[in-house]
Amino acid sequence: MAAVIPVKRARGGYAWRVMARDEHKKMKQETFSGPDAVAVEKAARTFARLVDRVGITEASRIRTQRSGAATRGAPTVGEWTDAYLDKSTGILAGITDATRADYRRDANRYIVPRLGELPVDHVDVDEVARWVVWLEAQQWKGKPLAAKTVRSKHTLLSQILGAAAVKGHRTGNPARGAKLTRQRKRKMVVLTASELAVLLHFLPEQWRPLVLWLAGTGMRWGEATALTWGDLDRDARPMLVHIDKAWQRTQAGQKRTLGPPKTDAGERTISVPDSLVSQLGKPGRGDALIFPSRTGKALLSASFNPHVWSPALTRANGTEACEAAGLTPIGKRPRVHDLRHFHASALIGAGRPLPYIQARLGHEKITTTVDTYGHLLPDAQQGDADAVAVILGASLPELVELVAALPEIEG
Repeated sequence: MAAVIPVKRARGGYAWRVMARDEHKKMKQETFSGPDAVAVEKAARTFARLVDRVGITEASRIRTQRSGAATRGAPTVGEWTDAYLDKSTGILAGITDATRADYRRDANRYIVPRLGELPVDHVDVDEVARWVVWLEAQQWKGKPLAAKTVRSKHTLLSQILGAAAVKGHRTGNPARGAKLTRQRKRKMVVLTASELAVLLHFLPEQWRPLVLWLAGTGMRWGEATALTWGDLDRDARPMLVHIDKAWQRTQAGQKRTLGPPKTDAGERTISVPDSLVSQLGKPGRGDALIFPSRTGKALLSASFNPHVWSPALTRANGTEACEAAGLTPIGKRPRVHDLRHFHASALIGAGRPLPYIQARLGHEKITTTVDTYGHLLPDAQQGDADAVAVILGASLPELVELVAALPEIEG
């Protein structure tokens, strides 16, 4: 552990000395001085953290390298991350304030603690690889980070280093193409119609229309809960829903505001059956929310999930509760978002073409629809089975004869 010690100067004022033992157990030191006392102390403490990270020999080499004409001014990863995420610099544009706040939180939690003291031009492929190993060992609420979470943090680091290369602070992006450990993805949970009926039975009556709407339209939570009565064209046949807004956070942890849907393709118009619209009850004024909270404001998933959804799931999976109602436990714990998968699987089962499903769900690319739901296509599954049957049907008799002719294996 490096020691940071103030040293009184003969001409007045203080310098700062960083002391630590090198790999040979010999004590070494670096001294920081200058006219700005605050900046000098900050530089000394930043250097001390670098010493703790890489050792005083390597830290001293980096300091010397950075003072050279060729690399003078190259910021540390921490300094460059601050600049990259600072809205006023304009380096990272086109994102909401809430997303920027999320990036800053993730950087402070997963990037700066490990790489912050390193000069941005010092980070190489090996350093990124060591960071990935560390990242994959981290936990959140007692559980290992999900594969998707690891990928998102790696993507953020790659964006930060890539921007540094564009600005001339380094050459190339060592995070691009870094290998991440392949992890098992969370399986999609698709309810059957009968399982959805069991779940609806255990939901409070006032929330059943919302769950039915999510399952019957495939809308995202933020889109459905932003829906107003004016978005419904009840005179059209079939009735139409115009989706052009969704709830978004203005800042991390702050109240929601209305913004555009997740993607450009998210602005769409979909048809809905009269039977689904009838579940909504008496229409309200055009600008009134169809699915408000109990207080009439935006309905938050952070409140709905623990107080409504999770208790209903527990009962829908409970043997006693289901037996008392004459129902069969569903044996699944879907997320609210899985109602979107229920909708997509129902459309696929009905033979609707994938481009229609893509447009209805608001996917920007057909590849998203194919990658997400392609395995549910009944025609593809049947086609594969038919092809295997043809292959085996032609060669099966010969295979049986060959196996019969093989000598028996003892033991």
